[in-house]
Amino acid sequence: MLQTDDTYRHYLRQLPEFREFTEAEFTKLTHDLNVKTYPKGQVLFDHGDPRNRFYYVIKGVVRLERQDETGNFSFINYVKAIKGFPYRGLYTDTDYPYTATALTAITIASVPMSSFEAIVALNPLVTRQVISQMSHLLDQMENRLQKLVTSSATGRVIQALSIFGTDMGEQTPEGDVLIPYPITLIELARLSGTTRETAGQVVTKLEVAGKLTYNKKRFRFDPHDLTI
Repeated sequence: MLQTDDTYRHYLRQLPEFREFTEAEFTKLTHDLNVKTYPKGQVLFDHGDPRNRFYYVIKGVVRLERQDETGNFSFINYVKAIKGFPYRGLYTDTDYPYTATALTAITIASVPMSSFEAIVALNPLVTRQVISQMSHLLDQMENRLQKLVTSSATGRVIQALSIFGTDMGEQTPEGDVLIPYPITLIELARLSGTTRETAGQVVTKLEVAGKLTYNKKRFRFDPHDLTI
């Protein structure tokens, strides 16, 4: 369903990634605003497609995935609600560097990439904000690669759970982390580079040890106590 009314413009205007734009810049940026709702599994764009839109997740989670040249290694990242993408390739790439797929049902806004890049370049406050965001993402990717490069399948599953917590988790009053989205064991196996069976065995061991709950495909755990 396509929606481009002022309700979404007003909503986006209040969010951190749009707050520093002047009124004139924001009006120009959202002149061709598209807001759409997609089901789980919908591909927004494939790796190599023309990089012509900047996206902002209003509701749900998007999976970003790229395989290496051998097809044996996948880099996976997740973008939850109130986050934008892609920042990678600003001003340099003509194509998308990865495939974006709806991990859950999503509502997503998009604006022309050309407009986004042009306006960001003219506003020092927004430029600074974008650079900060790109630096954060780079640090996140480096830490992620370090954590997942381990020969232990159990260790990779535990690190993948930790990544879910970082990317999608919400702090609970009790101090642990809840993933408020349905996440399958297949997705856990995909991120950790293991089989569904292995991922399921690790989750079961963590449940038995009282370190994790997995109810209706929703994980809850203390990220500092994920050990077996």
